[in-house]
Amino acid sequence: MIKVVVKDRYLNVRVGKPRLNAPCYQYIAPGSEIEVDGKLYPGDPFEKNSFWLKDGADNYYWSGGVSGLPVKDDQFSSAATYAWFKSMQIDQIWQEYGTKGRNVTVAVIDSGYSVSNPFLKGRVLDGDRYSSLAKNPELPTAEEIDDNDVDAHGNRCASLVGALSTPNSTLGIAPECRLLIAKIYENQVINNNQYLEDAIKWAIDKGADIISCSLKLSITAAGANALDQRIKALVGNKPVLLLAAAGNTIKNLAKVDFYPACMSTFESIGGATLDGHINSSTAINGKTFIYAPGKDVESYGPGNLPTPDSGTSFSTPIVAGIAALAMSYLKSHNIPIIKDDFLKMLRENGPLQNDIPAPPERRFINPSQLFQKLKSLI
Repeated sequence: MIKVVVKDRYLNVRVGKPRLNAPCYQYIAPGSEIEVDGKLYPGDPFEKNSFWLKDGADNYYWSGGVSGLPVKDDQFSSAATYAWFKSMQIDQIWQEYGTKGRNVTVAVIDSGYSVSNPFLKGRVLDGDRYSSLAKNPELPTAEEIDDNDVDAHGNRCASLVGALSTPNSTLGIAPECRLLIAKIYENQVINNNQYLEDAIKWAIDKGADIISCSLKLSITAAGANALDQRIKALVGNKPVLLLAAAGNTIKNLAKVDFYPACMSTFESIGGATLDGHINSSTAINGKTFIYAPGKDVESYGPGNLPTPDSGTSFSTPIVAGIAALAMSYLKSHNIPIIKDDFLKMLRENGPLQNDIPAPPERRFINPSQLFQKLKSLI
């Protein structure tokens, strides 16, 4: 058993189950100590956190309401499962094809990552970190690379690509890939569009095979075109795959072009539900052909807890992780990666429900179908 402290508001005691509608006969005052078993149990989500604590009397407490909870390998209840991960059949891919992303380098350009996250700790070497906001961008301190975004946006994206697997918690798709982390914003604002170009150059120089960008620039179409041409020159003939989130809107399936997703050098990634329907918040453009889970996707958020969040921001690193597995598989069999052919295989698998009048090329990514195609090349 461990002791945790109630944060700055009263905490409900839920009897018998981790549900918001479970009986509640008591409130715990801020500053009070609670003795719990130290494990996290999946339950009703509240403020994007669906994990609960349990005491010896079978009472449950929402984990977001306490501090002092250590994050350990054995902390997670074995009952915790992630529907999006299961739907992609990632663990079957690992077993059948023997790949977890080895010999593939993935760069995540975002708001940094949590340096205290035990599932990313050790995955990112000092020389594989970059921050446009640091005194020395190529050698940022732990404080300068740390993700202080209120939603832990960069930490979420990095964990979806390559968080370590443990017996009790698995959500990183390519846990053996090399992770590059580039931080180009904080407080949800990119102050200079040049930061993206500089980070891409750094990632390419570091040998990135895949670059994942879940962000939106404030830029005109003309400015985006000029930036696109400069990035295209940086990429040159290298088989580097650049992915960008299509973006989210308030209006239902609104048609709008966001950048960098709509630049020619990027593959735009849309969000969908697990049954293949486009997320209602996903921006619709003429450049998005690949859709991936983007609704209630668990990743390591605030406090390094695996909590759900939604948006194309999380669809994008999922595709990056799947692409890393595919590239790793091809490399292990000495099959050269031809970018256009590889993109075609990524695009041409999985059905997508016809929510909007759209080209039939729009597909919901299906790793199993993708690997069947890859296997035919061996």
